[in-house]
Amino acid sequence: MHITPILTLIFWMLHYRVVNGIFGHINYQICCNDIRVQTQCSAQCRLMSCSDTCTPRCFWVQCETKQCSDYRQDCSSNQPSLEDELKLQSGMVINQDNESYEKYRRVFNAACTARPRLIVVPKSEKDISHILKTAAKHQVEISVRSGGHSYTCNSLKEDSVHLVMEEFDEIDMVEDPNSETGRAAWLGTGARWGNILRTIDPEKYSYPHGQCKSVGVGGFLLGGGVNWLGTYNKYGYGAENIIKMKAVLANGDIVVVDKDNVYYEDRRVVPHTEENNLFFGLRGAGSSLAIVTHFYYIIHNEPETRPAIVLIWLEDEEQVENMMKVISSTTKYSFMVNQQISSLTFWKRPLLSPLMQVFPLVMQLLRKANGKSSFPVQVMMTDMTLGAGRTTDAKAAIDYLRTKGVDVLVDNYINAMILGKLTPMVQTSVYYTFDRFANRFYEEIELEQESWEPGVWSSISLNYGSLDSTGDFVQDFLHDPNVGTKRKFFLKPTKKGCDFCFWMVHFRNRQGQPQISVNNPISIRTDTNQDTSVEINLTCMFYNQPSKCPNVVNSIRARIDKRLSGKPYSKYYNFPSCSKEGTDWRNLYWGSNTERLLRIKDIWDPEDRFNHCQSLTNNNMTCCPFSSE
Repeated sequence: MHITPILTLIFWMLHYRVVNGIFGHINYQICCNDIRVQTQCSAQCRLMSCSDTCTPRCFWVQCETKQCSDYRQDCSSNQPSLEDELKLQSGMVINQDNESYEKYRRVFNAACTARPRLIVVPKSEKDISHILKTAAKHQVEISVRSGGHSYTCNSLKEDSVHLVMEEFDEIDMVEDPNSETGRAAWLGTGARWGNILRTIDPEKYSYPHGQCKSVGVGGFLLGGGVNWLGTYNKYGYGAENIIKMKAVLANGDIVVVDKDNVYYEDRRVVPHTEENNLFFGLRGAGSSLAIVTHFYYIIHNEPETRPAIVLIWLEDEEQVENMMKVISSTTKYSFMVNQQISSLTFWKRPLLSPLMQVFPLVMQLLRKANGKSSFPVQVMMTDMTLGAGRTTDAKAAIDYLRTKGVDVLVDNYINAMILGKLTPMVQTSVYYTFDRFANRFYEEIELEQESWEPGVWSSISLNYGSLDSTGDFVQDFLHDPNVGTKRKFFLKPTKKGCDFCFWMVHFRNRQGQPQISVNNPISIRTDTNQDTSVEINLTCMFYNQPSKCPNVVNSIRARIDKRLSGKPYSKYYNFPSCSKEGTDWRNLYWGSNTERLLRIKDIWDPEDRFNHCQSLTNNNMTCCPFSSE
């Protein structure tokens, strides 16, 4: 009888079923014995989580699926929980059922709604070390905030162990010959700049600080540290004024980092190289690399100079662009043009509220009386010369503007009468009166901003920097129907639900920086090849949701993004890049430093524990509220 290949296959299959039926149970018992299963699952589950499964095999025999939790001691039910282990350090541990949870969860922007699993308020570096090790053991992500100013939401993460650094609020100024000014201060990462300014008196000393007094030290300095009112152009970025830092690494080690070395508690010293320079990395991308608890910061031995505040007209594109020439022609002044628009009920302080209720009418009247098509804007000019003292001479500043063709508000009887609705006229001078009023007005705004409760106002922002011309945003600055200077009514944004909008056009005119940063550059994108450039910010805040206010900012952002397509520009790291998907956000923050920063991160945080929205390794957009509206 001839046996075909088909018959051979059928015969083999029948034989396999018979043999397997007879011996399969025996094979299973031999292959899937407890010892083999224990060996295989112990090895596999070592790199897996407690909720994962293991399916051992023995040749063709597949054994019963097992839970990894049965083969890892740290999954045992008698092991302490994450919360119990976190309570072994000295700081508060707050779970979602605790009545204090919302108080510690909230950051400034009410649109930041992520809910950490647990919140911890550490008191020491050893506490932080324990928290990091415990979170890693339980495979839970971490998030960290210092002050929680957070216009955006990159300091808060869903289901994380959230570290609130408010206990690290030390402020201690010392004389030190190792500081190039002979003076420095230890600043805790959770200290607020308002408290620092009250402790280290700006009547005597100056240093770059957060423009809003509620800003925390850590976020400000680790993100670069820009103040647009003069100290930045005079002394450089805040990060450029750091001498050394105390930090906790991803593995829990506690270190001190200076320009030369990393110093461990056990006296180990790791010298900096091109590939591992943590001093370089922390000053600009620090939240991606470690938790810094203290900064040793240069203090400059002269008063912080207040700006002269002058009303000017910017009626067309040519006048706006002319401001670039005004800046490039001087090394004396730092310039910022701004316009604030707020609802009649936004401000609450007794002195500020009645003034701000009259302010829109005054702006409307000035435009009408002077025959202009736009509302006047404020230019804040700060004298950057050494020895300038506490105030900038308003008359000298105005004279300079006039020589450069800037259209300054005319000093006449009609304008004086209109401004008299804000403040009594002094010396019959519009310029002197408005400057005095505006500086007092600005101080009141700072005080109210410092008192704002977190989680009340929602906000949305845009930011573009390193622009060599005003051309890519001037159309919106002038003509946007809601916030452009040529809008029909001063309070037009309130019709869209915006309670407060703030335009800021900052003209970079850097004149100095500490020597330590000349020899040891910081890691954010500084574009030092540009002698002058312009940066624009727009922030709008609103109370009620839903609101049409985000559409005001997003429509402007979309138009500027389109104009800037293919052109070089930057963004400031403390304003996360909420531009369209696909934007090269790392280049905007760190430019050519990005690849080096990634190599540094591989050394100091190889498991990427310091990972949050818009960090070095994360392009998540969840920290950009309303970006899709």
